[in-house]
Amino acid sequence: MSDFLSHYYLEFRTGARAGERIRIAKKRMVIGRHPACDIVVDASAVSRQHAAVSVDGDTVCVEDLRSRNGTTVNGRLVTGRQQLTEGDEVLICDQRMLFSSQRPARSSGVAVGEDTVSPEGVLRGHVLVDDIIDSERGDSVILSQVDIAGVRPKGDEEMEVHVPAKLQAARDIGRAIGALLSLDEVLPRLLDSLFVLFPKVERGFVLLADSKSRRFVLRARKMNGVPESGPLRLSLSLINKVVQSRRAILSADAGADSRFNASDSVVDCQIRSVMLVPFIGSGGSVLGVIHIDSRDAGGAFCQNDLELLAGVAGQVAQAIEQALAYDDRIGQEQLKRDLELAHRVQQGLLPAKPPEIVGYEVFDFYEPAHQIGGDFFAYVPLPNRRLAVVLADVSGKGVSAALVMAALSADVRYCLASEPDVAGAVSRINESFCRSGWDDRFATLIVAVLDPALHRITVVTAGHPPVFMRDAAGHVEAIGADEAGLPLGVDPEYQYTSLDVDVPLGTLLVFYTDGISEAMDHENHPYGLARLLGVLADPVNATEKTAQGIGRRILGDVERHAAGQNRSDDMCLVCVGRVAEQPATAQPAQKSAAAERSSVAPKPSAVRGKRVVDSMK
Repeated sequence: MSDFLSHYYLEFRTGARAGERIRIAKKRMVIGRHPACDIVVDASAVSRQHAAVSVDGDTVCVEDLRSRNGTTVNGRLVTGRQQLTEGDEVLICDQRMLFSSQRPARSSGVAVGEDTVSPEGVLRGHVLVDDIIDSERGDSVILSQVDIAGVRPKGDEEMEVHVPAKLQAARDIGRAIGALLSLDEVLPRLLDSLFVLFPKVERGFVLLADSKSRRFVLRARKMNGVPESGPLRLSLSLINKVVQSRRAILSADAGADSRFNASDSVVDCQIRSVMLVPFIGSGGSVLGVIHIDSRDAGGAFCQNDLELLAGVAGQVAQAIEQALAYDDRIGQEQLKRDLELAHRVQQGLLPAKPPEIVGYEVFDFYEPAHQIGGDFFAYVPLPNRRLAVVLADVSGKGVSAALVMAALSADVRYCLASEPDVAGAVSRINESFCRSGWDDRFATLIVAVLDPALHRITVVTAGHPPVFMRDAAGHVEAIGADEAGLPLGVDPEYQYTSLDVDVPLGTLLVFYTDGISEAMDHENHPYGLARLLGVLADPVNATEKTAQGIGRRILGDVERHAAGQNRSDDMCLVCVGRVAEQPATAQPAQKSAAAERSSVAPKPSAVRGKRVVDSMK
């Protein structure tokens, strides 16, 4: 635990965390959307790492971390490190925070020690405990401790001496809760039982450890009588001590005893008596903490009460552990069903079968590394019987990449249909991608518009691997490598260029994503473009010269290279081959259409792509 302590704070004034008061507990704290940030702001407009607050002696500064939407202080955009003074307003998107160096007696939020969380945030399970309290301060508020491992249910003889009704009730609690499955049933039943077992209890809380963040969140609460006005307040110093010591603790008459003056969090709560007991799992880990208190000066808890509560916690811990496992299993099953549905939805966005083009043959293959992926391919019909072949690869994996892919596919279809110039359409797609706020996401894209009447393709590349063109004699060229532009999402004002290439009889075009070229073998060696080039350049028999024959040959070679290794990336392959001249009956009309287009928009002379040289081998 860091020994750094400051008296500087940021208090949320808007958003879901309004009222929460955060102490700047490190010399540098990062604010952003990513869960690893010190101050997490869960809003789509906030960048993953948006801004940082740093403390150097008596100086506190804020700096923007090259976020997408910027950071302002008192309405002025932060361009470097800007010093904060008392009352400054820090604005991150729509999240307004107030900087202060004075600790108020009361907070407008739900306090946990020196931190606060809004009442709405508590009900949603926001983080309540963090490792920011000096453990020495916790020692001064503890009157009694009980080792949980040493607490066992008392025997029948002891029950006759030590309040047998309560001890039997404790046993009944363990039996009743042990028959429940979900935490939504276990925790409320536990609190209800404790309020019966200890009639003087006014408030009860259960905090459980979050498996991902390793912090503690409020999972259940119960109030006796009229709800108290103002924010709920818990002592972070006491909770922190229970977690560290793994012992039950008792603090009696905390509001009046002078020994508690060193712990403001306990004094502010005005607690007359409080008991906190940890739940210890079967593996020895702390599952959570139960906290009950009373402000009735005449109803202070005693040592026997603490031992009784510790005994209950020992019996209930197993039920909580089982409920956590049950809820996790239910969540995994729900996630599995959701992924299966997402897989079906994503498959619906992809072509059901290759298009039929007179004089051409098309073969395609798509397989995600997991249930859903970020690769995308499509055939988009365009005016004058042209067809756009589109491949894209969104950065990242899983659900988030699939969602970006779905949005990108809609933009691709709209822009290609509404913009006659292919390069202009890709520029619009890029602008829309940047504007959508995918933060650090990017995507590679290739669009090849095939005109069967002219036997010509127009290629625009946005950071995507080049198209391979194999002619009838077996010579292979890379198309568009020199003209490739930036990936989508890098520069919203970037203007892409196109390349026109003739497609003679017997030509095969091979489009692919990096799941092909970067497929790994058991020694983590990638398949590579050189090997793909070799497969295309090798002499093939008549049956393998078709798009389907070449496509299956490539996939078979990739599988031999991977030798059963699990793929880490999606694989997409599209092969388009010109296999025969068009029927004579159709030629006059097609030539007429081609001549008409040539007269409206003259095409530059065909340019062949640069021949792949030894540098790729």
